[in-house]
Amino acid sequence: MKKTKLYILTAFFIIVISAVFFFNLREKEHNENGFEVKKITKETKENVKEDSLIVFTNFVKDFNSHKAENIDKYIDADLGMMLFYHDGPYPILRINSTLEDEIDWFNQDVFENVNFTDSPIYLGDFEFSKTGFFVKQNKGDFSLRDFDNTYTSHSESFFKENRKLETSCNFSAIGISKNQGGTYHFYFRLEGKKLTLLGLSTESVSDYLFANPKAAFIPFNNKSDIENYFKTQKLFRDKDQNAYIDFDKKEITYYDFPDDPFVFEYFEIGEIQNDSDKIKSVELIFYPDKSNKENGFFTYFSNKGSFVVPSMGVRPPYFYEPIRK
Repeated sequence: MKKTKLYILTAFFIIVISAVFFFNLREKEHNENGFEVKKITKETKENVKEDSLIVFTNFVKDFNSHKAENIDKYIDADLGMMLFYHDGPYPILRINSTLEDEIDWFNQDVFENVNFTDSPIYLGDFEFSKTGFFVKQNKGDFSLRDFDNTYTSHSESFFKENRKLETSCNFSAIGISKNQGGTYHFYFRLEGKKLTLLGLSTESVSDYLFANPKAAFIPFNNKSDIENYFKTQKLFRDKDQNAYIDFDKKEITYYDFPDDPFVFEYFEIGEIQNDSDKIKSVELIFYPDKSNKENGFFTYFSNKGSFVVPSMGVRPPYFYEPIRK
């Protein structure tokens, strides 16, 4: 009986020791295999990022060629791509399968250094905190409804028919134009090494009309600062349009009255607006006399010491710069 119990206990210890040994062996194999899998995964991710960098770098070079055929190869003919831009004051939203007739809207070079980081901050006066082509993963953030449809007035069916553009998008990018006057916004589908362009929009910087890094700032804290500036600075000229604003003569030449200048008696200064962290502007209206406020000449004046009249219809934009007599 004692021998039987001894045999049983011995067998039990053998089984326990074997189980412990087997468990430790499996754990060691698991750790070793886990290390290898983790190493492969990391290498795979690095390869994917490197491949993506090459793909996006090639795209930027093709975009900067400003040739429709170089960009069209990224467009799926069946899906098409969204285009959004401003034709003067009019916001245009459309779906195209080629840029052949639209390439003139996208003729600015963008910086070609590709970054997988957040987009930079716009500092103002045509300056960003950093420049480049900034790519990020898109997680359902691309929607055609985010773009101004007031002018094109597409029906509900337009958005339903092009829903696949939104659901296919897994990457987006912001390209800073080399003059830092605006940004291009791109929407992509990236599958392996195949890049498909799903959308492209343009956006000017907030102080686009007034920014001028070559010009110095003038005092612009209140209306008195502006009035004092006009006491010494009397003449402003748009060289391209051969037009002027002359405070001594109290005359303005412009597209609408090239032969007989607009003669003003006085002007009114609006509220100061912050167009960026650096640029301020006001609406400044010239009137022929105090009793006639229906025929005012509307301009914008900035802390760069210049007047701007934005483009309207066939009228080009006017930039009246300060000139010393």
